[in-house]
Amino acid sequence: MGKRATIAKWLNTPFGARAVGMIAIIGVLAVVAGIAVVSQVTDQMRREADARLEGQASDVARLLQNTMASASSDIRLARRNQIFEAALADTPGQLLAADRQEVEAAITYLGDRYQVDEICVIRASGLETARWVGGKGVAPVADLSLDERQNNPAVLPTLPLVDDSFYESPPYISPDSGRWVVGIATPIVLATGVHAGVLHFEIPIERFATELAGAPFGGTSFNVLLDRAGRLLVHPQLAALRNAAGLSTDPKTGPFPLATASGSASWRDAVGQILSNQAGTVSFDEAGRTYHASYRSVADSDRIVAVVSPVSELYADVDRALLNLAVTAGPLILLMILVTGWFARRMSGANRGLAGLNDRLATTNTRLEETSRNSAVVAKESAIVNQFTELTALTEDDVSLSVATLATLDELLKPDAAALHVSNRSQDRAVPQATLGEREAQVLSLHELGRCPALRRSSLYVTDDVSARLSFHCPVYPVESGTLACVPLVALGETVGAVHLHWAQPRELSLPLRLVITRVSEHAALSIANRRLLLALRGQANTDGRTGLTNSRAFDEALERLLANRADAEQVAVLMLDLDHFKEFNDRYGHPAGDEALRAFAHLLASSVRENDVAARYGGEEFAVFLPGLRADAAADVAERIRERTESTIIPLGPGLTGHLTVSIGVAVAPADGAQRVMLLRAADDALYRAKLAGRNRVVWGDGSLARDDSPQAEMDQLERSAGA
Repeated sequence: MGKRATIAKWLNTPFGARAVGMIAIIGVLAVVAGIAVVSQVTDQMRREADARLEGQASDVARLLQNTMASASSDIRLARRNQIFEAALADTPGQLLAADRQEVEAAITYLGDRYQVDEICVIRASGLETARWVGGKGVAPVADLSLDERQNNPAVLPTLPLVDDSFYESPPYISPDSGRWVVGIATPIVLATGVHAGVLHFEIPIERFATELAGAPFGGTSFNVLLDRAGRLLVHPQLAALRNAAGLSTDPKTGPFPLATASGSASWRDAVGQILSNQAGTVSFDEAGRTYHASYRSVADSDRIVAVVSPVSELYADVDRALLNLAVTAGPLILLMILVTGWFARRMSGANRGLAGLNDRLATTNTRLEETSRNSAVVAKESAIVNQFTELTALTEDDVSLSVATLATLDELLKPDAAALHVSNRSQDRAVPQATLGEREAQVLSLHELGRCPALRRSSLYVTDDVSARLSFHCPVYPVESGTLACVPLVALGETVGAVHLHWAQPRELSLPLRLVITRVSEHAALSIANRRLLLALRGQANTDGRTGLTNSRAFDEALERLLANRADAEQVAVLMLDLDHFKEFNDRYGHPAGDEALRAFAHLLASSVRENDVAARYGGEEFAVFLPGLRADAAADVAERIRERTESTIIPLGPGLTGHLTVSIGVAVAPADGAQRVMLLRAADDALYRAKLAGRNRVVWGDGSLARDDSPQAEMDQLERSAGA
């Protein structure tokens, strides 16, 4: 009774009542917190299980992608064997006996190495010249197909492809292996550029099923492979699904059933989502069970792989965790209530420390206010730097970027004077692109700019008080007092310039301010370097690599702009030039000599036109020139000068070996021969064609008449015409 009376008396006190109320509230909060913790833990475990399922789907998709990537790499590697090119080049029909022996030995080796169903070599005409079938070996010549173009779905799409590329066919039943396969083919292109045929592999669909079976997720989960048409290519119950769809159940030749041909409505809805997206997760009910399926598209194909797992197995760990939490949560909550009661009795002593704590909180609040003011300053600086970053992305030249850079530094640091030098494109001068204050900046040599201490150290250099006895005076931006900051502009390992900031009165540049200066200058330097790199890349993209002239794409674009901006009375002449008998020149002297001849003619052509004219290699041995502002007779004079120089040019081809070429030229003038690019080029090309028909080595105008032609061939033609008259 004594203990009960003591407890009752304690409960009747204000502190006891508050403690009981607090214990009750904490108990309720503990229960709510426990429920929240259980919910969060279970949700996290479910997310982790879903992530494992998604990771498995990604791994299986990569596995199938790697299978086909390896097959395409294998066939392109096998294609490099010179045996196939030589055999197809030796005869247009069936292979010679010696070639057949080498080709059959090669495909037998490839078949054993790469484990495919079939390897065959097919001519462009469709004639099958050699075939190896797994388990059967090399096929006799009598069994080879006379025309595979209609029977083999990979032949026609592969023939026009460029060398070292491949084509992957949809699934089909191979007439040789007698089962579903996917065809992989690569073109066989001769050294002459002729597409002589294809090298063809057949990979069985069963190989996909084997690889999927070798990548289980666990339990009763399974892998499914579909194509974008909704056909089930691989499924553990494929035979039953074929039977349900009324199809043949032959595992080798039975048609693939549509995934929506059977199953529950939720399964058909899930299939629709899978076919409509590249990746994701769907749920469906089937035979009283709920399943989760994570799917991914197989890259570079029309196939989709899905990993399917029952929800009960997928979240089995979650159920076990809930049971464990239920067993342990009750005792933990009771223990928490007891600890809370003990803590409540200790609170009375803690109240005495609240006054001192409030004093400390007041001090902390004062410090927080100061931190908040500093944060506002940092936020303002960040906003200015972000605006500068956006501005650099929009500027189109070094001057605008330099002005924006100094404006940003002025907003952040308020210098009294500043100058920004940027090296010119020729890398021989540093030009002042922007200044602040009344002081004028001078053009410097790069050697003079390199004397700046910031460039010598490749980092920011600050002189806090220039007037101090031991201070270093920058020779690039000499001042007598105040603070000077020298900032290098370095990007991609290249010095593009420097910035000098001057304050008339000495000031301290804190570490945050120095970091801001460095950040702005580094971004400005990188923007300048990137812009120059982009301009250089554009120049390379517009240039023909063999001759150094403008390429055909850039020529067409430039001519299009010129004609669009042409005044009504302004004339534009176009020359189309073709080297005569260039193929015979190549055959006689070899392709390296032909390349040297192209370069020699390109140099002659570039030196024969004005600076604002554009000369281009238009393709092969064909060239083009447009001449703004020239009439037909003036353009014909230019063309004749080019023809004469070409005829008299001797091309050195090697020790004691020289050659020479002539050129035929067609001339057309806008607007007389056409005001649009296509019409004008067609007129010039027609004139070139007439020059070829007239005997080559001459110039023909767009109207079909010959320009002035003093060539020996022209004189002989004139004598013949006079004699006939």
